[in-house]
Amino acid sequence: MELVHASEPRHALRGTLCFALLLYVSWVGAWVLEQELEHRSVWMTTSGGRFAYWTAMKLLLWVLPAVILLRRAGPRLCEVMGLRRVRSIVLWGGGIGLVFAASALITRAIGHRPLFASRVGWPFVGGVIVAPIVEEIAFRGAILQGLLTRYRFMAANTLTAILFMGIHLPGWHFQGRLWDMLADPVGGALSILIIGWIFGLVAYRGRSVAASTLTHVLNNLFSAS
Repeated sequence: MELVHASEPRHALRGTLCFALLLYVSWVGAWVLEQELEHRSVWMTTSGGRFAYWTAMKLLLWVLPAVILLRRAGPRLCEVMGLRRVRSIVLWGGGIGLVFAASALITRAIGHRPLFASRVGWPFVGGVIVAPIVEEIAFRGAILQGLLTRYRFMAANTLTAILFMGIHLPGWHFQGRLWDMLADPVGGALSILIIGWIFGLVAYRGRSVAASTLTHVLNNLFSAS
């Protein structure tokens, strides 16, 4: 990622860490609220209702604070996304994304599983379209961008990948599969840590968060069950 002009590194780092802490606290709160609403509203038991709820929460708790943080640091979201770097988006985002896709398809073929998701619904849209965009803006956009003002890429990207893996913990906990995901070497916490690190590499080398978003979309598309 081409580091866009930011404010004084110490202030940028402080803002980034505050954003990460706020994200974690508010995301736990979103899960607590979801559990409460699920017992009180039939609407929250439908796939459409859950999609609407989680999309609203992600826009409010992930995207809005990320955009505010970026604006305070200097760059605009469009600069960080790097949408004009079409070549980088295609080569880095599409190239690495196709590697993920091929790996997923080979794994499915070996396991005699359907190559593509059998059903396209709200969960599919949330996981394949909404989640990659929101997560890349927050982590490879706001957080990695902020950490790069103070640390070298390896350290900044590793910390970002750890935080990215960690944000999945509340969901796993409330879904009752926390320990299974922590213990599962394939598809669990370790896999997400590694994949998150690769997303950061794509964003950095492609100088575009749109590139890592494309990789993320392709990974989720071919990993969706």
